[in-house]
Amino acid sequence: MDLIILVFSVFLIILGLSILRNWKVKSPVQNTYSILIACRNEESNLPELFQSLRKIDYPYDKFEIIIVDDASDDDSFRLISNFCTDFKNAKCFRLEEKDTEYFGKKAALKKAADNAIFDFLLFTDADCFPQPDWLKSYNKNISDKTGMVVGNYEEKNASSFRIFSNRISFAIFAGTIGLNCPFSAAGGNLAVRKKAFLEVGGYDKIRHHLAGDDKLLLNLIRKTDWQISYNPESVVQTKAVPDKTSSYHQQKRRYGKFGMSSFGFKIISLLIVLIYLYIPVRFFVFKDWESVLIYFLGTLFFWAMNIAKHKFRFRMIDLIFILIYPYYLIIYSILGTFGTWNWKN
Repeated sequence: MDLIILVFSVFLIILGLSILRNWKVKSPVQNTYSILIACRNEESNLPELFQSLRKIDYPYDKFEIIIVDDASDDDSFRLISNFCTDFKNAKCFRLEEKDTEYFGKKAALKKAADNAIFDFLLFTDADCFPQPDWLKSYNKNISDKTGMVVGNYEEKNASSFRIFSNRISFAIFAGTIGLNCPFSAAGGNLAVRKKAFLEVGGYDKIRHHLAGDDKLLLNLIRKTDWQISYNPESVVQTKAVPDKTSSYHQQKRRYGKFGMSSFGFKIISLLIVLIYLYIPVRFFVFKDWESVLIYFLGTLFFWAMNIAKHKFRFRMIDLIFILIYPYYLIIYSILGTFGTWNWKN
């Protein structure tokens, strides 16, 4: 049996066990939330967003909704204004042109954060649709020491492989947070204590990055004394990208964040890539079935813990995806890190 593959399989088992870490507090309190949404040319998604926001089941004096139009050139701002007029605890702002200092959507989110009055900033996107129990689910995972809570998402009408790839992201979020070395987060479902956000300077230190607001903000808070926890409940839905070209660029953007990781994570990531390149060599060249079987069992255990944590339904096709996904991840990580990508406008 190959020692390298054995050690890696043990690592997968440990990571799988860490997925099960329970972040729930014994006596949840009704925290207050400012829901922050940046919007740019999202007129087609806004009606469904507004519908989901109206269904939020939480006391009206405990949350607010702040939507910032980021220089849209469609009918977005009119729709946003109408919604905020009808919904008493919603307010909106408009940026007349794209900011040249805060890249991506950071200028819009900064504007929203600057006007937030409640204790927690709860981020989502204009093409995301939260569940009614969204805020209640976060309460269960917030203690006095909590600075950030990472949530997850699912794509509606996505392919089987995209569903799997999203769910493996949940496993990585939950597992690394469970080990107290959080790797990344999903910006469409993320809660940050405003005090922690201000402590790290908000977006000031990361303002020149076009994407990766979620991961970069997590990196900043990880260096403080605040705790980062994980919320496996109340998944936020989003729409799957409709065409292959947009999906290609989206995946490069999503996985091409190698440069945003800490030095330690970069070293670990490179070692994992080398191991995944080494495993086929053991199988095809050395015919080392025993080592590859041990690796596969370790991966199955990791996936089983993810299913148990998030209450997913087991699908036979996931057994194939488990073998394919690492190489899909490596390819898109390389393309996204060293190439260029386009995202919306």
